[in-house]
Amino acid sequence: MNIGLVGLGSMGFNLAKNIISKKYTVYAYEKNEVLINALRNDHIQNLILNDSLEGMLSKLPSPRIVMLSLQADKIDDCINELIKYLKPNDIIADLGNSLYLKSIQRYELLRENNISFLGIGVSGGPRGAKNGPAIMAGGSKHAWENVNHIFEDIAAKKDNKKACCFFGGPGSGHFVKLVHNGIEYALMEALAEISVILRQAHGINNEDQTNIFNKILKTETSSFLLKITSEIISAKNQEQNYFLDDVENKIQQNGTGIWTIKAALDLGVPIPSIYEAVSTRSISKNFNYKSLNINENENNYCEKQNIKEDDIEKVIFFNFVCSLFQGLNLINESNKWEFFNFKLKDVLQAWSAGCILQGEYLNFISQKLKDNQNLNLDLLFNLIEEKCSKNISAIRSFNTNAIKLQIPCPVLSSNIAFYDLIFSNHKIGETIQLQRSFFGLHPLKNKKNSKKIKPYWTNL
Repeated sequence: MNIGLVGLGSMGFNLAKNIISKKYTVYAYEKNEVLINALRNDHIQNLILNDSLEGMLSKLPSPRIVMLSLQADKIDDCINELIKYLKPNDIIADLGNSLYLKSIQRYELLRENNISFLGIGVSGGPRGAKNGPAIMAGGSKHAWENVNHIFEDIAAKKDNKKACCFFGGPGSGHFVKLVHNGIEYALMEALAEISVILRQAHGINNEDQTNIFNKILKTETSSFLLKITSEIISAKNQEQNYFLDDVENKIQQNGTGIWTIKAALDLGVPIPSIYEAVSTRSISKNFNYKSLNINENENNYCEKQNIKEDDIEKVIFFNFVCSLFQGLNLINESNKWEFFNFKLKDVLQAWSAGCILQGEYLNFISQKLKDNQNLNLDLLFNLIEEKCSKNISAIRSFNTNAIKLQIPCPVLSSNIAFYDLIFSNHKIGETIQLQRSFFGLHPLKNKKNSKKIKPYWTNL
């Protein structure tokens, strides 16, 4: 199978280097002339650079796969151009962060032209692309069978198993990647909130946080995101100032988090931590709108609290488990759509290495899911009971101290609320049902026997 690649930005170029390192030749096209000229000067062996799509394809005989490593809004234009030159049974593989619904549309469009389509989520960033990413594929099964060896060759692996899975029909690969990114948003935000609380509520400075996180990296709570957080919070520039003190605080996003929320709303699946993480990114344009000096307000001030390192680990684990469960539940519930048929063991295999979510915490949860067989609330409860039962009060205190000090912790708070809404006794549901009945005359059922309840206000 001959390989073409369109797009030599940071992801595309590093994917090309990965593919070449596995003894393949890559024929590539990049529209950016400055970038392509710089690459020509590098004289990379087995990377054949071309001045046009037509020129690239003229050197690339069928059967061939053309991989697209482009921004999501550039994919359709590129496909429309490629259709002019491709032949039946050629393959287009979209490796970008595309919306799964667009992947389904592209699959249908290309099938009408006898061209196969694969929508492939690639996680790991440029470093992962170069050294071995996680690969989540969907689309034409026949096409995948012809090219899967290429993607398995370049994918990351753990315990001799490839982090490379084909999930079935069109859109499935990009859907798994979309949810991966949604969970990623929540875990990043959780770690950011934890770091701020440790600094402002517990007086733990950047270097001491790094030391604590490095110890946690030796436990079952270890993760790639914790590892990089441990490094960046104490990283300094050449002037020995913390990057943390200099970098702009307006948080960027590429849209996958918003798409995750839309999918969850369509399916009626709760993903509160992901929602709060995405919402925080939107709110960030107004960060520090008016800076409040909390130390001048005695009502909002509390003494800095001592905290055990074991409790910090459990705060991290609790939030990771809740957010991961929400994302996996979304994937599980998406099987209600006729075009998806996910198996969570395959999802967790794809995320086992190379991707942003990778870590020992994920391996621990994967094993528990394997033992439990099903993703259900018993699994969530048992995971938290096993790892956090002795620390639940400390997890609550961690949040309480932050709130007293006006330290925002939307993801941490949402995960505690998620846990309590499910596992504690309350009358929230009953109260809202009665409210709806009062103003809208919506029907009510008895929780014990399902018989209708008719309050006095229903008699108009």
